Amino acid sequence: MLVAGVLATSLAAVGPAQAITGGQPDGNGHPNVGLMVVDFGSGPQPWCTGTLIAPTYFLTAAHCIAPLQLFGGTVTGVTFDPKPDISGPTVIPAVATTMDPAFGHDQGDLHDLAVITLAQPAPAQPAVLPTAGLLDQLAAHGGLLDQQFTNVGFGALGIAFGGGRPMPILDFQRRVSTSPFMALRNTVLLLLLNSNATGQGGTCAFDSGSPHFLSTGGTDVLVAVTSEQGDRVCAANGFNYRLDTPSARAFLGQFVTLP
Repeated sequence: MLVAGVLATSLAAVGPAQAITGGQPDGNGHPNVGLMVVDFGSGPQPWCTGTLIAPTYFLTAAHCIAPLQLFGGTVTGVTFDPKPDISGPTVIPAVATTMDPAFGHDQGDLHDLAVITLAQPAPAQPAVLPTAGLLDQLAAHGGLLDQQFTNVGFGALGIAFGGGRPMPILDFQRRVSTSPFMALRNTVLLLLLNSNATGQGGTCAFDSGSPHFLSTGGTDVLVAVTSEQGDRVCAANGFNYRLDTPSARAFLGQFVTLP
């Protein structure tokens, strides 16, 4: 599987043209969704997407942080600008990163969560987190059938083919799309990304850690974060780490008061 975002530059295997996964510019629709900025020693570069869950806490995927520790990169900050300048004043400096300590050590649970602590409060309202077992409760009554989830991220509009290896199409603008429900597992929410089949969009390279919102009772609830793509061209399904499970809530509860 392609780990969305982190392995974007290693896309290989030329294949036939595929429908791309994209969305519409978000503007100020989701001001609490930000772009993580990192530095591997040659200056700032865009990395993963994430969401503000408290004034100074930014939630993303653990697999966005692990390569930094392996290759000596650092998180320089986060920007919530819908068209970010990663060297500009809108980047809020990061002061700490915390991964779920069980990430990579549990074959039955991805534990793919990490929190970046910001040096100052972000200029946005934090996202609403789910109650315990929310998705299970909805599924038990058929409430997820035909359900649409809102995806927000700074990642690729899709994958370009021709003239070499497939490459992500990027402008690092915050975009929004919707994806239909596919399946629910113990810790994973699967969404259908194939825009050719549904006329909708999804997540792609550099959308790791990006939020998936479910509207319940008129409120957009952050129910999962992007963890893995089901294929190399962002056109099949997305594996998204749930936030309503006991393990996710145990990690999140260190930073915020959970509903």
